[in-house]
Amino acid sequence: MLDLLQDLNEAITSDDDEYFLGTLVLIEPPKAVPSIADGQQRLATVTILIARIRDRLFQLKREAGARAIDNEYLRNIDMETEESQPRLSLNLEDNDYFKACILSSPMDGDFDPNARAREAARPSNKRLCRTSELVEDLIDDLLKPIRHEHHPATLVRWVKFLENSTSVVVVRVADEIGAYRIFETLNDRGLRASQADILKNYFFSKSGNRLAEAQMMWNSITTAIETLGDDENERLVTYLRHYWVTTHGPTKDRELAAKIKDEITGETKTLQFLRDASLAVQDYIALWSSRHPKWSEYSASTRQSVETIASHLRVQQIRPLLFAVARTFTPEEAEMAFRLFVSWSVRFLIFGGRGGMLDTQYSLRAQDVGTKRIKKARELREAMKSYVPTDAEFEEAFASVRVSRPHLARYYLRAIDKTIKSDPQPEFVANEEADQITLEHVLPLNPSAKWESNGETAQAAQRLLGNMVLLRANQNRDIGNSSLRRSARR
Repeated sequence: MLDLLQDLNEAITSDDDEYFLGTLVLIEPPKAVPSIADGQQRLATVTILIARIRDRLFQLKREAGARAIDNEYLRNIDMETEESQPRLSLNLEDNDYFKACILSSPMDGDFDPNARAREAARPSNKRLCRTSELVEDLIDDLLKPIRHEHHPATLVRWVKFLENSTSVVVVRVADEIGAYRIFETLNDRGLRASQADILKNYFFSKSGNRLAEAQMMWNSITTAIETLGDDENERLVTYLRHYWVTTHGPTKDRELAAKIKDEITGETKTLQFLRDASLAVQDYIALWSSRHPKWSEYSASTRQSVETIASHLRVQQIRPLLFAVARTFTPEEAEMAFRLFVSWSVRFLIFGGRGGMLDTQYSLRAQDVGTKRIKKARELREAMKSYVPTDAEFEEAFASVRVSRPHLARYYLRAIDKTIKSDPQPEFVANEEADQITLEHVLPLNPSAKWESNGETAQAAQRLLGNMVLLRANQNRDIGNSSLRRSARR
């Protein structure tokens, strides 16, 4: 948003002939008002910019010009109700705030200058409010070096540039699913927000007279997912897919919207899906932290497995299966299942995932567990028996394994160390300070002459696990680039 404002400022002050605002994806069902599938934020930002220019013109005693801008770009009068209606409407959560607080003007008889900040209840409302404040700051900076009598002309110049010199590419689709497929084809992570909005709008459109219930449950899901941190829209779409997988089996991102549309066709099914997904979301959130309240009723072993998978192994493909087990297994069965998952994850990381097999099998098992065809860890182990690498396959792969991710190398070395020390649970490794315990190469990347080895050999050994060691930071500093024999004596 701030980048857009800065780019516009640069384009206008540089007298550019044209500024490209990007692509808009419009959903245009027959005989209905088009809706914006992608590009709403950009249009909202430009609308806010025009609204604040209108207000500044009004303050400069250019009331006729301010009203012309309002009528042409921002609001018109409904002939039947004689009420002011915005030309751009936002989503259900933001539209009332946008209309009452963002588009409102000192020209309005009931204008309240404090309402914008006071009425911003939702995070998205606050973002709109913040955008309005940034636009006002931009206008202040823009006008500061200009003589007062030239302020109106400068502001009008901005409006004319937005009208005549900005352009967009418009993509039109017939329905939400068509828009979803476009985003999936583009394979753009930045469009995940639009995919989330498309799914939300589809659910809301099918909720009939129970829209308020649907909104409440959707907000419950999104609020929970937001606690996971950045990329909440991407995580939200992933959560919905993983939840779907636990009852419907393997489902790719690009298939999700179409499958939902085929099955969730009315009010009852929509509310049931949202209710179940909102009840399940905390089980999903718990997969990221062994300290989540969910695990208080589980054994220490289960919590250690959760921590190992989330913090050390950081595997993704198994998450729908983890989710299904967290939801349906008893604590006793979950303890055994999660230890299996640690073992499987390490084996597949070392041996390889065998193409799309891993996604498919984990998703099928997630469906088995989610629909309660599998209720015990031993049944799960049997179902995966022919897919998990055997001991012999794992040992052969481990003998020459190359590890490119430092967090995995640290975990493997710690687990080996605990195994040598006969620890009964060597797979459970405590988190340690990376600045205190460092991951180092035995044969340095740039070996000195004492090593009697060349740089080519060092490069070839760079990612071999057998060439890695964990050292305390002070030990590593003292050893430096010494030869292996000298390092061993120390």
